[in-house]
This record gives sequence, C-alpha cells and structure tokens, in this order.
Amino acid sequence: MSFFTGQIGKCLIKNRKEGCTVKKLQLTLILILIFFTPLVFSYRAKVIDDRVKAEEASIIAAQTPYDYQHACSVLTEASGRTIPRQFLESLEKQTVDEMVAQAEQGISPVTINGETLNVMFSRFTGEIDGKTVFDLGSNGNSYFELGFGGDINFTPDEYIMPHAQTFVNGVLDCIDPEFREAMKAVDIMMLNNEFTYSKRGTPTPNKQFTFRADPSSVKYLNLLDVDIVSLANNHTYDYGSDAFQDTLEALDNAAIARVGAGSNLEEANRSVSYIINGCKVAYLAASRAENLRLTPLATEKSEGVCSCYGDSEEFIENIKKAAVRNDYVVVYVHWGTEYSTELQSSQKELARKYIDAGADAVIGAHPHILQGMEFYNGKPIVYSLGNFLFNTKTLDSGMAVLRIENGGIGLRFIPGRQINSELKYVKIETERKILFNRLISISPAPIEIDSEGNVTPAENNKQ
Repeated sequence: MSFFTGQIGKCLIKNRKEGCTVKKLQLTLILILIFFTPLVFSYRAKVIDDRVKAEEASIIAAQTPYDYQHACSVLTEASGRTIPRQFLESLEKQTVDEMVAQAEQGISPVTINGETLNVMFSRFTGEIDGKTVFDLGSNGNSYFELGFGGDINFTPDEYIMPHAQTFVNGVLDCIDPEFREAMKAVDIMMLNNEFTYSKRGTPTPNKQFTFRADPSSVKYLNLLDVDIVSLANNHTYDYGSDAFQDTLEALDNAAIARVGAGSNLEEANRSVSYIINGCKVAYLAASRAENLRLTPLATEKSEGVCSCYGDSEEFIENIKKAAVRNDYVVVYVHWGTEYSTELQSSQKELARKYIDAGADAVIGAHPHILQGMEFYNGKPIVYSLGNFLFNTKTLDSGMAVLRIENGGIGLRFIPGRQINSELKYVKIETERKILFNRLISISPAPIEIDSEGNVTPAENNKQ
C-alpha cells in the first residue's frame, strides 16, 4: 500500500513539475484497485463467515441439552447436600456455570451475588417461613454478631422479680444500660429460658426447685431485644404438660424463636435458622443437666426436651444435618455441675465432638456461674455463661458476642455481675481485669482476654 500511495504522490509532484500525463495517473489508480479489491472482498467474506459460524454455534448450543447432571453432581459433592436439577433449572445457566466453577476450585461456601448456596436454596424451596427460618436481610456491615446470655428467671414473688417490680420498667431497670445496648446492637440475641410461662399446672413431685412465671412476663424478652431462647433445660417442664404447652404458645405469640424442646421429638430436635448478610446461621439446643431425670425427654409421640445424654449420638446427628443446610451452626447446651468451675470430662469431650460434627461455636449454661472458655480447631467454646439474671446471689456474669466476618469467628466477653437481683456492667478497669484473669485461670486451655474483652487462644496455643 505504501508503494502505491508513494507512486501517486510522486505522480502528482511530477504533474506540477514535469507535466505527468493523466493516463499515468489513471493507470496508477487502476493498479491500486486491482490490488485492494480482492482484499476488501476477502475481508468481507471472512466477516460474513465468522458471523454465520457464531450463529450456527449459538443454534447448536441452544439445541444441546445443558449438562445439569454434572452440575448437580459437583454441587452436591461440594455442599454435602442433594442439589436437585429443578433448583439449577430455575437459575441462569451462566450462574450455574459460576457455581460449578467455584465448587471445582474448592471455594466454600459457593456464593453468588453475595448469597451462599444454602441461602439461594432456601429461597427456592420457600422454607423462609418466619418461624424456623428468618430472613434478616443485610445489616450494612461486612460482619454480623450473635449475642448470648445465660440463665433468666421471671418467677414472681421470689428471686429477682420482687425487686424488679419496684421499678417502673420492671426487669429492664434491673439490667444496666451497657448490657441493654449490647443486646440491641447484636444481630441475634439468645438466652436460656429456665422456667415456664403459665398459670396452670402443678409442681413436679419431689423436685426441690420449680419455676413458673405469668405468661405476660414474656414481654420482657421483646423489650430486651431477645430473638431466640433455649428451652433445653431442667425447668422447662416444672409444672407439667399444660404449663409446658402454655410456654410454647407464649413464646410463639411473642414471636420469640425457641429451640431444644417441643411437642414431639421432631420439634425438639428442630433447628432455627437466620439469614443475614447472605449467610445462613442455625441454632440447636440440648440438655444433659439432670442426674435424676425429672424432665421428660421428647419422643416421636410425646413432648419434652432435646437430649444429649450419654454419648450424645442423636444430637450429633442433628448437628451434622444442620451443618449441611447452613453456613454456620451454633450449639447451646445445658450441662455441667452447678456452682462449680470444674468442668465435667463429658463437657470437654462432647464440645469437641460437636465441633467435629459441624458446629462453629458451643455455648453452655446450667452451672449458674461462669466456667472457662477455649478454642478447638479455631472454634470458640464457652462452657457456661452462668446466670444472666436469675436469682439473688452475687455472682460474676456477662454476655458472649460472636462476630462472624469473612468466614472467621471472633469471641468477645462483656463482663458483668449479678448482684442484688440486678445485672451490673463491670466498668472499673481493675475489676474487669480481675474478672478476666479469673476466667483465664479456670479455662481448660490457655486463652487471652484483652481490655475490650476480646478472647483469643494464647499465643503458644493457637491452632
């Protein structure tokens, strides 16, 4: 091309200087046309050919069945749960391709547009019912927090309630503002509901302590921003069947989720899940608190609590099932020796088994006092949170907060003290340090607690 353009230029110059003939110029233009015309037609033919091939490929792709079987197989293996073809057919093929690619690369959990595979599947199945699966949306942060307290008791005429009734706001005024603010700030708040809500029933024979509260007192759970309670304890059935059923009804009417007990085994074993920030978190609860078992254990046809006595095999199976349907699993267990900081060997053994089965955190209650903490495979174990607000004794207390961010789980402990039927926040730095050091000293493995209450494995004990 440069040759011909050069010739034209030379010819034009000669035309001015030497009188180049028109015929020579025409000849040059003819030569250019002869050279370029085939190239133009060739290029045009190639464009048309490429377009035809692309259209043919698109038609073939549209006519070729998508390999859903392969996609189902890959995603089922990666997630541990059966992924049906119908679910994948409801998605764009490009989305399915991306999910498969993530699974084949070992990315877990598989996440599309900020939602995990478990969340997407929950939406597909319609299981988000506001009773056992709740959708909390996004909190606008890169993390979400789960709060936990220990035992509460609203029994009238004794324990904390006579004192609470002297205040305008009742139980609320018995809890320091720092704790109320913390309970409101977390995304999901859980307590151990260790009594019945009822006006019916009679005390369980030969039981030393029985607790029953007016059903109207369930309002305090709402006012304290409690979302979910454990009923897997040794006082849920203190006043028999009628009072037990009244308790379930009172919590349901107040929109307080419950785990660990039910009208039959299926209900007692059932987990409650929350969807938040595109993740799905499950809660399970069980009890092994009684040497003399006066609280009935749920069966296929009878009411009671979820049990984790003995080797806890059935409860471990519950955890495994929850783990494949959720991204995180929290286990709340009623266990241990009352008013003793010494752990039972079964507590340490079972906590590890629960985590091996798929639990991401284990929270304990029942001893009425704080017990130690540790980490196993990077997962936190809080053996007992003691009394949150239960009786008139002066005892160390507090609130555990789990922060889940980028797949990691952090633990923070907010120090408190149950004193004079109130829950007081420990503000003074020296007192905080004393409480933290006490927790460190009774923990089964070395831990560290900084001034803000952040709990981590000791440097030489990190796994």
